[in-house]
Amino acid sequence: MANDRSTGPARAAPPALGVLLLGALLLAAACSQLKLGYNNADTLLAYTLDSYLDLDDAQEKFARERIAALHRWHRATQLPAYVRLLDDARSRVGGPLTAADVLAFNAGVNRSLAALGEQAAPDLARLALTLTPVQVDRLAERMANDTSKARRELVRFAGPESFEQRVERYVERAEDWLGRLSPAQKDIVRAALARRPEAQEAWMAERERRQRELVAVVARIRAEQPPPATATAWMREYFAQLADPPDAERRARTAQFRADNAELIAALVNSAAPAQRAAVQKRLRGYAEDFGTLAAEASGSGRG
Repeated sequence: MANDRSTGPARAAPPALGVLLLGALLLAAACSQLKLGYNNADTLLAYTLDSYLDLDDAQEKFARERIAALHRWHRATQLPAYVRLLDDARSRVGGPLTAADVLAFNAGVNRSLAALGEQAAPDLARLALTLTPVQVDRLAERMANDTSKARRELVRFAGPESFEQRVERYVERAEDWLGRLSPAQKDIVRAALARRPEAQEAWMAERERRQRELVAVVARIRAEQPPPATATAWMREYFAQLADPPDAERRARTAQFRADNAELIAALVNSAAPAQRAAVQKRLRGYAEDFGTLAAEASGSGRG
């Protein structure tokens, strides 16, 4: 249930040249659909990349080959760590849960995403070196459109009269994990959200900043045409800063959002009835079993 947003349990993030979408897919897919989604992740990523950049034939061929290689690498090397992370989370949900426990899970998710970014950066850098100004402009426009849609949603739920709608949306996401919340649990959500009325706007600003930074690094690579090693370093720096912003104020703000969200998740789990805890554990166990099956399939096929 942990993520970096302060607005609710895990939801898929908008694509960042496809890499973060893969991470979101792996860790936020519905349990019953996870294996299907994972096995088709390379196709989804190729489609997403093309929709954001309108690749030419050579670029599309390169992208599909490198995405397939990334998928093979991930399947062969990363899935056991996912199983361990989920098994640990399931164990912790069984007893008193602390905000530190939630933050530890969140850190594990971030490490998984960072590993994806590290692995994918050289190929993303090579692709960026081939882009045209029109393609970079298309990336910026598509991301701006995504943000505009998200901002319209934010405005729709902004204002004191819509606070209960905000609570209802969080409750709906929490109930996807826990089952129906009790009135007392809904009060926990209501009180937590009331203490941080600026959280949605702050997260939106952070999202916009990340998108601008992505476009900026892609545009810089295209314009300056540095050696591939330099372009790779710039791309890796971008991914590294997603979880650990270099600016002290921004880093502190991100940490506070994570801490607030962790406190709320821990409070909900600790207030859960036995059946609710069992529902969360069942979901986590399903994730772990699916990832374990996928890892075994990779080992059995000799891929990697």
